[in-house]
Amino acid sequence: MKPMYPARRHPERSEGSRCGNTCSEPEILRFAQDDRLIVFILLMSLIASTSTRAQDLSRESIPQKWIEPLLPEDLPPLQYPKYFNDLDKARLQVQTGRYKLALQNLAHVKGDATEIAILKATAMNAIGKKQPAIDLLSVDTIPKASSAEVLRARILSEMGKNDAAMTVLNEHLKANPNSIPGHYYAGWVSEQLGKLNDAKNFYNWFLDDKRDYLAKLKQDRPDPALQSADNVTLIGRAIDRWATLNGAYEKNENLHQAILNIFVKAYDEIDRAYGPAHVAAAEYFLSHDNTTEATKELQAALRLNEGDLDAIDLMGRIAIQSFDFDTGDKAIDAIRHIDRGSARADILEARNYLHQRRPVDAFKPIERVLQQQPQNIEALGLLAATHALRLEDDKAAAVLKQVDSIDPDNATAYFEMAEQLGAMRQYPRSAEMYKIAIQRAPWWTATRNGLGLLYTQSGDEDEARVTLNTAHALDPFNLATTNYLRLLDELGGFARKETAHFIVMYDAKLDPIIPEYFSDYLETVYPQVCPEYKCEPKRKTYIEVFPTHDAFSVRTTGSPWIGTVGASTGRVIALVSPRRGTATMGTFNWSQVLRHEFTHTVTLAATDNRIPHWMTEGLAVYQEHSPLRWEWVPMLYNAVKKHELFTMDNLTWGFVRPQKPNDRQMAYAQSFWICTYIEEKYGHEAILQMLDQFKHGASEAEAFQRVLKVSITQFTSDFFAWTEKQVSTWGYDPETSKKYAKLRDEGELMIKEKKYPEAVKLFEQIVTLRPVDQLPHQRLAGLYLTKQVNQPDKAIEHLIRLHKVDLKDNQYAKRIARIYRDEGKFDDAEKYGMQAVYVDPYDLQAHKLLAELYEKAGNQAGLEREERVIPVLEKWIEENRRPQN
Repeated sequence: MKPMYPARRHPERSEGSRCGNTCSEPEILRFAQDDRLIVFILLMSLIASTSTRAQDLSRESIPQKWIEPLLPEDLPPLQYPKYFNDLDKARLQVQTGRYKLALQNLAHVKGDATEIAILKATAMNAIGKKQPAIDLLSVDTIPKASSAEVLRARILSEMGKNDAAMTVLNEHLKANPNSIPGHYYAGWVSEQLGKLNDAKNFYNWFLDDKRDYLAKLKQDRPDPALQSADNVTLIGRAIDRWATLNGAYEKNENLHQAILNIFVKAYDEIDRAYGPAHVAAAEYFLSHDNTTEATKELQAALRLNEGDLDAIDLMGRIAIQSFDFDTGDKAIDAIRHIDRGSARADILEARNYLHQRRPVDAFKPIERVLQQQPQNIEALGLLAATHALRLEDDKAAAVLKQVDSIDPDNATAYFEMAEQLGAMRQYPRSAEMYKIAIQRAPWWTATRNGLGLLYTQSGDEDEARVTLNTAHALDPFNLATTNYLRLLDELGGFARKETAHFIVMYDAKLDPIIPEYFSDYLETVYPQVCPEYKCEPKRKTYIEVFPTHDAFSVRTTGSPWIGTVGASTGRVIALVSPRRGTATMGTFNWSQVLRHEFTHTVTLAATDNRIPHWMTEGLAVYQEHSPLRWEWVPMLYNAVKKHELFTMDNLTWGFVRPQKPNDRQMAYAQSFWICTYIEEKYGHEAILQMLDQFKHGASEAEAFQRVLKVSITQFTSDFFAWTEKQVSTWGYDPETSKKYAKLRDEGELMIKEKKYPEAVKLFEQIVTLRPVDQLPHQRLAGLYLTKQVNQPDKAIEHLIRLHKVDLKDNQYAKRIARIYRDEGKFDDAEKYGMQAVYVDPYDLQAHKLLAELYEKAGNQAGLEREERVIPVLEKWIEENRRPQN
């Protein structure tokens, strides 16, 4: 089985809420922002000369496509020491990614024929001339004991010819039984062939009594073999594989640092210009889910060799796993700039498409790999996953059968399937694939982490703990495992309040107010949302309220940062506590967020988690029952007038691959608009029929045609026409804008001069001209409450509009409640008093106002609750006067 680092997909199982500028789709940042920036800058520098589409087209044009392979790399000239001869210069050129330049120079270099052949073959292999490299290394004059044979075997393996590679390595080891590269790569190729016992034997060689390289390196014993950075790096790799396959990390807590020290010795003590040691360290960190440290090592490798294909590939994988698809594209371009027909670039491209949920596009690069290498296990695993994303279960099963015929004990293909199914929230099917992978590779931590995360996302926390404890025992240094177990520890300490349909979990000490309101509110939402979609979740929904934003982020993505306050994984809704503090994201209307997230839970259940992204988001916003947010109005108006709305084909890209700062908000707004349009034109029954179509595996094109009787193209055209009518009454056209500006200036002047009745008349005209603008509503709400005007009933109309749109401040709700109280309308007053608590449950004055209203209205149950809550809140405020950490 091929050794690999885990292709984690933590973040993709959540749907995000929209809450001011602090909320966005939780699929955007999966590791530190600084790391993303560094990765992007490095990859941009690698392909600076080919970074635009125009240049890419130029590269593919005739005669450029014929000329470019002959031209040396466009990289800064090297500075050679004076004592370097031509062979030294060529060696440095290869080491620094100047492969074509080296080949030009090596054509005239004199020296050791074997070394020259190795340098030529290394450069040829890098630029994609693999068969010529094999031919060069296969001549009879190359000694069987030389490292040229190991290079030949490596290239054969890269070409998918692992049996041939193993034959070459066996011959090499017969001729050179003490070969460190020979034993490491023999173990590595054995893993490719699924011969794990053979691999273990080759790796055990490094630790037998005769050699015991680990002890020699730890004790700094003299050994000529340990003076080579290449040898030391391969020893570190071999011992890591030995430890992984034999469960040695579980038994030796010092082994982790000891292996890291081996790589550091190679690149820091023996040869500071040896980039492959940094790549080896990066792969080691990635195998333990430590992306940050891996990125640092890859940065160092690329500084030494901008053309290090292994480093570029890993950078691209990190970017794709973090949903930074543009940087993933840069990595793909960088690899192809070196090797046009690179199989690794095709595989990276396929991964990029799969993470974007574009399985149709993923087929093409996968097919290119399989045409060259029909038995490429990684490509076959991705092909099976691609079929799974398209709900083509029979085809996926056929591919897995093909994998089993090649490698009966293979786990990686099943892991790929599990990852993609899990990302689609196909939890039972995904779990089945994970379990097969675990059975076949019980030493592989990634499979257990994947299954453990799956269980946490589906609310099966007991199973998650068992699975992750086993993963932690196998690898105590895996950051993802540690994060998940800490999360489960935190969840285990949460208090619970269970009702008919929900289980609310919260930190009783830090959030004592949560159970008093959340459960009751949710039970009122259940009979409103579920009938809308004729679906009730089969099990109770978990609501997990986290006291800190970092804990919430780990819950939803496995990483301690995410720019939103709520997320749904289906059965589980996670929420950061809606209170002020440096550890949270401030107050927000938690009732609206919960309604949004529970709508995700219901629509996901209604479609067996197969609803398109735009539709689940659009319906969730629709169910918030609130007007368009103020900042959305000019954004939508400009998009309509400038013809910049998303087409249906690229709408989901606005969520997962935004190109402009407001793309994600635009995607939310437009998805809401589309659902509104379907409801208005085709009726709610059309929504239900579309959900049913998606549940049974229909594509978007099929669902539109079958239910709405139009193609997606026609629907898009009709929808765009509808949007034109929507914005025509908003008052953002140039002529109305001029009138607006003139009246606004006059109105502001009247307010300044305290001529409030005159100001009212002006702002009433403004609100008629531009009804979806926040300013006139604010001004009129204030003006109607002045003593000169004193029309509180009219003020309420505007205060209600302001409250419905403001998700983070309860000032409008409290003001409305007080006005209704003063008018003796206690039912209405109670409603908005509760709304004030919905926005800020830790606002003591809001609770006291609500208690007063309950008392005046004779609502004994409500009064008893507030009399119970207020002392608790007062104590909580006293205990938390110091800033939250």
